[in-house]
Amino acid sequence: MDRADQMDEVFAHLANGTVPVAAAGCDRAWQAQRDPVAAALASICAFWQGDFPAATAWARRASEVAADDDVRALAWAAEALAAAGDLSARAEPAWSSALALLDAAPEPDGAWWTVVRYLLAEGALVSARLDDALQIVGAGLANQAWRGHPFAPMISACSVRTAAFAGRIDEAIALLEPMRAATASGSRLEGVVEAVAGLVLGNADDAGGVTRSRELAPPRGEGPRDFIDRGVLLLHAFGAIAIGDVATAAALVFRAGDDGDLAACTIIDRALGLEMLVVAALAEDDLAAAETWLAGLMLLADHPASRPTVDRVRSRYLLALGDVEGAVTAAVESVAACRARGRMVEVAEGEIVLARARIAGQDVAAASRDLRALVSASDASGHAAVRRSAASTLQPARRRLPPVAGGGWDALSEREREVARCVLDGLEVDQMAATLFLSPATVRTHVSRVLCAFGVPTRIGLLAAVGETGVVPLSVPSPLSPRQTEVARLVAGGSTNQQVADRLGISVKGVEKHVSDILERWQAGSRFEVARIWWGSGADRRGA
Repeated sequence: MDRADQMDEVFAHLANGTVPVAAAGCDRAWQAQRDPVAAALASICAFWQGDFPAATAWARRASEVAADDDVRALAWAAEALAAAGDLSARAEPAWSSALALLDAAPEPDGAWWTVVRYLLAEGALVSARLDDALQIVGAGLANQAWRGHPFAPMISACSVRTAAFAGRIDEAIALLEPMRAATASGSRLEGVVEAVAGLVLGNADDAGGVTRSRELAPPRGEGPRDFIDRGVLLLHAFGAIAIGDVATAAALVFRAGDDGDLAACTIIDRALGLEMLVVAALAEDDLAAAETWLAGLMLLADHPASRPTVDRVRSRYLLALGDVEGAVTAAVESVAACRARGRMVEVAEGEIVLARARIAGQDVAAASRDLRALVSASDASGHAAVRRSAASTLQPARRRLPPVAGGGWDALSEREREVARCVLDGLEVDQMAATLFLSPATVRTHVSRVLCAFGVPTRIGLLAAVGETGVVPLSVPSPLSPRQTEVARLVAGGSTNQQVADRLGISVKGVEKHVSDILERWQAGSRFEVARIWWGSGADRRGA
């Protein structure tokens, strides 16, 4: 069997859940011929089964006897992947050495080098080195050479997971349907695809999508779990925790780990899994249980992949103990370390934890300021779950986030909707204050939030945004001339005099004269009143 056929066969076993068969075959080939390809593939099999020290040993055997760059790259990529779970190993220099060979590969999009690229991307991703993973995925994680192979969806899923954990949720959502389309219905990897979808939709704050993805994932039978089985469960856990479903996340972590130490999981998955268990314990005010999970987590404190997660969990625990200063320090260190490696989902979680600590320390202004900046950036990338968590964090401090720009009525509280309706009815600030029993300053704050929610800077813009359906019906006004109708329509749409002049090809003075005549004919006191009459009387529908 040539090396290409060896790779094809082993990766089919990885996809189909028959890794022990592939591992045994690789071992026999090594024993009989000291075949470096068999050793490199045996390393990948060992990683898949959660035996990380064995994975490292096999990869090093392969690199020691490799006779060409193709095999060296495969061996080094396998060693970098093994380091994601082997506490005694590090990914460097194997990762950089394999990447250098990949960059010089004569056929980088061929089947062999696509696997090398995938292993490097997967190794960086499951080591929480998102900047390195993005480097590989950004350079292209094409799997055309693997089209139709059972393993192909795993290659696609790596790209989606990288975008998601890097906080690029809109980008990840755009990749979901192509990933699903490339996956055979009823196949084992359909579970991976739906679990990845659950992760993405959870961070998009789509609770219904998270539930649907869990329901669509094929059930896992009994027996030993491999990298795919554990990954599916953990991805569902990450999706659940993103929407605040702590109990479900904790239950899934236990199923993924098979034991309380999560020893068969990669180092970062162990850390994140134990964090979810600490969160579950703290949610129930069970400090004793939280201490138990934290003790297991502290065993990972010296590893660069897990250290930022450990610091974030320490911050949670210290805050529960009342050590606000220690909680702030630990959270700041976690956020900085995660940001340095592109771990933006963890950056967001760390900022939430930091804000809670600062609020507990009465530094509400700093917490509010930083969360507003965080939410603004997260909104831009589609990471909507951050807004919900940030709003919940600020609520006890009686602070609120700006509404989602362009979110419309759904982005407003009931009080803000009342203010919006008052604006649409033509009430001024003092009239709204008297009607709603609020101070003028509070009314102005609500008005600014209303305008932000509809993505407009002015009250006329608000009228144009809601159209006829949002304005109380008004009597039909006096008819206008055709030119006046054009001017009134543009004014009601929020255009300035200069914009109206440019649109109609007339002078600004001419527009001013038309506006003055419209005000007089409609007995309106302002351009805003012109807009209200236009939308409320159905003039837009009738063409005046």
